[in-house]
Amino acid sequence: MKAGKLTALTKTALVATGLLFASFAFADPPSASNPGMRIALAKAKEGSTELRRYVERTKPIWGLDFFEVKSVAEAQQTASNDDGIVVAQNRQ
Repeated sequence: MKAGKLTALTKTALVATGLLFASFAFADPPSASNPGMRIALAKAKEGSTELRRYVERTKPIWGLDFFEVKSVAEAQQTASNDDGIVVAQNRQ
């Protein structure tokens, strides 16, 4: 009888753990409005080492990923570099 209760308790614990991790897996990625992401993007401008330190230190708080932040920072850098480019002009 106790073995049956233990098995049911174990199954319940496994289901609860699965649901917990599933919520993390489907969570929205951190956005630029997130204070942790804003700081991380500022650290990315200082260099990869500073960014890695910040992300590793604050991972339990903000849940940031180094490569994700780095790709967002590179995309923002590329976008800011492309602002002044004129592709074509119509002359008449």
